[in-house]
Amino acid sequence: MSHRNLAALATALLLVAASAAEAKQWRYAGMHPRTGQPRDGLCHLEAPHVHSAAPLYADTLYRTRDNVYVFIGDPTPFGYEGPRHSYYGHHPVVLNVLVDIDVDVDVVEYCYHDGPHYHSYAPPPGQEFVDKEDVHFYAGEYPEEYRRENPKLVRVNTVYGGWNVPRPVVTFAPPPQYHGPIIQVNVDVDVRVGGRPPPPSREVIIIRDDDDDDDHHHGHDHDHGKHKKHKHKHKGWD
Repeated sequence: MSHRNLAALATALLLVAASAAEAKQWRYAGMHPRTGQPRDGLCHLEAPHVHSAAPLYADTLYRTRDNVYVFIGDPTPFGYEGPRHSYYGHHPVVLNVLVDIDVDVDVVEYCYHDGPHYHSYAPPPGQEFVDKEDVHFYAGEYPEEYRRENPKLVRVNTVYGGWNVPRPVVTFAPPPQYHGPIIQVNVDVDVRVGGRPPPPSREVIIIRDDDDDDDHHHGHDHDHGKHKKHKHKHKGWD
């Protein structure tokens, strides 16, 4: 083979190798786990960037926009030591608030972490949240797309269940504005007040006080007479 042919072959092989290397890169934006294993820590690059490692548990820990992976999970198992915000239950996440992406309308996704958990970000503007003892509870309604994706994305709890995950200590009942699932997750959570749980197929414990419901729906004043409380405990599957 002539030197010219050898040079052409070498050039072709380099182009193929470069294309293969480029094909194995994944695009990320914002902080995210380096590999998906807690021991490997976090990548803290905020701007869009690429890695040769594919996102582990991509279908539950991330949401995508224009083929860019955005991590929306609880970062604490991966050694995160920055500011933390305490949440309880499922809630919306606005991707264009977390990372710099060019959109005309908010890109709203949902976090499906059960019970108490942390995020590095505060509740997004334009979404209804109420705070109780420094814990954020979503107070809005869950849309149809949330319910449709629930059976798949709620598996994030199976992923985190295999890790040692520090959680906020929540020993009080959620506020009445919270309509999400109330589930015991390795913590002593008081579930005296229930909501309207969305449809995850997991055990949910709800306890209501009759007089609380009556007061809420009929406007009874606690100062004008006493009502005998009757507690109803429901334990079953959604």
